[in-house]
Amino acid sequence: MNGDSLTANLLDTIPGTVFVMGDNAYPDASSSDYTNCYQPTWGRHKARTRPAPGNHEYNTSGAPGYFGYFGALAGDPTKGYYSYDLGDWHIIALNSNVPRTVGSPQELWLKADLAASTKRCTLAYLHTPLFSSGSLSSTSVQPLWQDLYDAGAEIVVTGHEHNYQRFAPQTPTGVADPAYGIREFIAGMGGAGHFSVGTPKPNTQVQDDQTYGVLKLTLSSTGYDWKFIPVAGKSFTDSGSGTCHDAPGSGSGVSASLSTVSASPTTLTAGSGSATITVTVKDANGNPISGATVVLAATGSGDTLTQPSGTTNSSGVATGTLSSTVTGTKTVSATANGTAITQTAAVTVNPGPVSASQSSVTAAPTSIAAGSGTSTITVTAKDANGNPISGATVVLAATGSGNTLTQPSGSTNASGVATGTLGSTVAETKTVSATIGGTAITQTATVTVTAGSPATSFVQSAGAESDNAVSSISKAFTSNVTAGNTLIAVVSWEATTDLVTRVTDACGQTWIRVPNSLGFNLATAQGAVVYYFPNTAAGPCTVTATLSAPASYTSIGLHEYTGTLTPDVASTSAGASSTTVKSPLITPTRSGELLLGYTFDTGPSNTTITQGSNVAWVKRLDWGHPGLAAATEDFLQSTAAPVDAQFIFGTANPYLAGIVAFVPSAP
Repeated sequence: MNGDSLTANLLDTIPGTVFVMGDNAYPDASSSDYTNCYQPTWGRHKARTRPAPGNHEYNTSGAPGYFGYFGALAGDPTKGYYSYDLGDWHIIALNSNVPRTVGSPQELWLKADLAASTKRCTLAYLHTPLFSSGSLSSTSVQPLWQDLYDAGAEIVVTGHEHNYQRFAPQTPTGVADPAYGIREFIAGMGGAGHFSVGTPKPNTQVQDDQTYGVLKLTLSSTGYDWKFIPVAGKSFTDSGSGTCHDAPGSGSGVSASLSTVSASPTTLTAGSGSATITVTVKDANGNPISGATVVLAATGSGDTLTQPSGTTNSSGVATGTLSSTVTGTKTVSATANGTAITQTAAVTVNPGPVSASQSSVTAAPTSIAAGSGTSTITVTAKDANGNPISGATVVLAATGSGNTLTQPSGSTNASGVATGTLGSTVAETKTVSATIGGTAITQTATVTVTAGSPATSFVQSAGAESDNAVSSISKAFTSNVTAGNTLIAVVSWEATTDLVTRVTDACGQTWIRVPNSLGFNLATAQGAVVYYFPNTAAGPCTVTATLSAPASYTSIGLHEYTGTLTPDVASTSAGASSTTVKSPLITPTRSGELLLGYTFDTGPSNTTITQGSNVAWVKRLDWGHPGLAAATEDFLQSTAAPVDAQFIFGTANPYLAGIVAFVPSAP
């Protein structure tokens, strides 16, 4: 069965007036084509059909087959255009095959016909579309569209294209106009072979090029409903409704100052809930105006603005809704029949709850020096839609040790931002996390803490020893010492008891013993201890170690370092005869400490050094006599990992070895 037979079967079940928009009988719309092709199908509904001609009707000049078949139903055969009223609507059949330019007989007739109409709702149909996503649209019909638009027409139905297309209301120049625009339907799916559609043109809402069917329009006093009904076995359909409107600029007596716009509620949460926008349209006397077309608008971004579903009711009221995913104050305005209403409504959209995934934590810089640098930690609080959240409480946390983590001084600002700082004395990678109002933020920031430049440096050393039994031993620094520096003395003696009672300098200042630095080698009856004096005075400096009893093989090793040093950890060990000896392992509490290693043995002075655990040592002093060797070494920058001091003797000897870690401050 052909497509025209299938669509004619649909007409058998649908009452009302039938429009046909030309090319009604193929191939040439001749009398025989109408008799043999049209009459057996759509022709059985001829009595209720009001036709318009197409280009195939004019394959023969004057379209005699068309006018001869339809007779008076087709209007004056010298024109091919006519109008009639259908209920509350004015219907106009136009002819796109005769002149239609501005000032042509048809255009002048149309303008006069529209002016004489008493109906608020208007529909026109003709063969050629002004807009199409196919290839057969023509701007030649634009003058007719302009007259229809200026008069407030609602619908234009066309054919020519063998497919179905529906457009949103628009102006004759293709600008979307929901208030006064004309909705165009292309209803070319009555039975001939389909024409394909291309990329949708602007304002296209629906298109289909595979389905035969009919377009059913239900016309009411205030608007219209449409429905595309497919032939049996097909599923594509389209339906909707629209409202009648007045001509652009007509105003319909709308009072801009007495009409109102209101919103309820006036506060929303972004991405959740909506405000009902109520527009009440009144005339200059305060009377409500029913049937007015209201168009809403709102400022800002992220808005979903639902237009009223119909015209104003008997109370002059039409409602829409506003929701938004973007925070801010939205100003909602309205026009009624094209008249801008003076009053506006304000809706405040606040951010939603804190989003763990949308909020962020960053650090700048991402690398700092241990003991000196700081990184600014920036936390930005956002909701699920990316809106900043002000007034939120941020709490920072960081992994690792030695951290100084400063919390934000207040809640987040208007941009959702709060900042704190991170510093550390321990070189390692820190992971900084945050909670906002108790919500843990997914993103974290990484700050790499590197070992900073040493806060101290070696200045000079000097050593002395005595083979004879003495109660004190003194040694002067080779050069004047510098004010504010730290002096360190390593004292040893031959005895297994603590003989050192004090260490002083020429100024009479009493030095401080380093805790845990006292050690003994019972096999060789030797002891050693470390003293220090921070913030020394400038000038020549002789240091004296006083013993509680005379002791042989007493020695003193002096060292000067810049800045102020404070003991951290210390330890000693002793051993039997060996050429390679080590102090115990110690673990400094932070990076960048000064490590001082020291040893005494019973062999000759011939001590070298090697790498210790996690450090690279520098030999600073090697002194003694043929029966005693004393040596010190240091390492000016360490990690916070376990370290030891290591020495190599020329011959295997019993030994005592120690290590002290000092925390430096800036010189």
